[in-house]
Amino acid sequence: MRPRSGVPLVGLIVAEFLSLLGNQVAAVAMPVLVLRYTGSPLLTGVAGAGNLVPYLLAAFYGGRAIDRLGAWNLSVFSDVLSSLSVLALPLAFLALGGGVRAALLFLLVLLGALFDPTGSAARQTLVPGVTRLAGQPLERVNSLRGGLENGADFCGPVLGVALIGAMGVTNAFFVNAASFLLCALLFATTVPRRMPWESEADATEAEPAPEEPRPSLSGIVFLFRHAPLRPLAAVGAAAGLVLLPFLGVLLPVLATRTFGSVTLLGVCLSAFGLAATVGALSFSALSRRLSRSAIYYGGLLLTGGAIVLCGVAAEPYQVVLAAALAGLLLGAGNPLQQTVLQEETPEAMAGRVFTALSAFQFAAGSLGLVAVGVVAEYAPVRAALVVTGSLLMAVSVAGALALPLRPAAATVADAPVSVQ
Repeated sequence: MRPRSGVPLVGLIVAEFLSLLGNQVAAVAMPVLVLRYTGSPLLTGVAGAGNLVPYLLAAFYGGRAIDRLGAWNLSVFSDVLSSLSVLALPLAFLALGGGVRAALLFLLVLLGALFDPTGSAARQTLVPGVTRLAGQPLERVNSLRGGLENGADFCGPVLGVALIGAMGVTNAFFVNAASFLLCALLFATTVPRRMPWESEADATEAEPAPEEPRPSLSGIVFLFRHAPLRPLAAVGAAAGLVLLPFLGVLLPVLATRTFGSVTLLGVCLSAFGLAATVGALSFSALSRRLSRSAIYYGGLLLTGGAIVLCGVAAEPYQVVLAAALAGLLLGAGNPLQQTVLQEETPEAMAGRVFTALSAFQFAAGSLGLVAVGVVAEYAPVRAALVVTGSLLMAVSVAGALALPLRPAAATVADAPVSVQ
């Protein structure tokens, strides 16, 4: 009988939470910082896009590094480097004051986020192993992970607003840096490099063949050739085109410009995160009652409608309620996506596939941030909210009709599609 231990699973989940919590503090601090410094929604969108460029790089280099060098090594290495790189932004403002130019701001934001996606994907590839070691069902573990991830979305904005009020917006980034160091330490001391059933020979055999053609693109090819993953790639990219601009540009502009309140932004992001936490924690129960398509596309449809409601809200409390509604079923989509990925992806190329999917979603989000930033610069933010929310609703309906998600029983029987 194989030994069982829940310590690695707990360590991995808590490390993920700490890293995400620090990122959410920065998610509040960054748009506030840029808006205060430049007063431009367009530059806020450009800076947000700089925060997402690393996801594109990870699709070509990060996933390959995970599969070659090992997920454990890359997780610790990425978190340490993330801690050092994220310090660059507050240190630049302390040194240069108001002399930080827009180009430098973009580069500093890019540097601060450079190692995030690789570390996150590395931890995700380890989930099946530590789940097996703990003797827990994968869907239950992903529901818990999704709940804590969205819990970070809830707690992070509250902490971010509190830190901004107590010590200033630039100093809030130091919390982000500290969270990465703590994440690396906790992960390294609780998660084993190899599972008890693995051996050096197994690790060597798991390496992809050196002659694999265009290895940097193999994760992308696998996503679109493998039918169960195709909806996540195509519809996920279309959803990212709307969701990231909503959280990164439109909601900050609505809260700080239309209603004149940074606190409202923090409350809205927290309400979104709290509702998404409830949705994520309910995924395990929902998956026994609803189809995967109903959970995934229903969440996107509800979120699109909620974004439209933000555009017509007349009072701050109405914006908060709409933001909460936007996250409710969307939260269940995150553990669903991770469960499908973990079921369908061969272990030898998990890093490349996971980072490729993130890249597609965040690449679309980067384009959306810039495009919506331009729109918000010259058009009313309320109109932009109505248009983007309606677009997401249309995508959800079209996706449900054209690209339904297969049920779990159907996907298990499918053989992996070769990318050679």
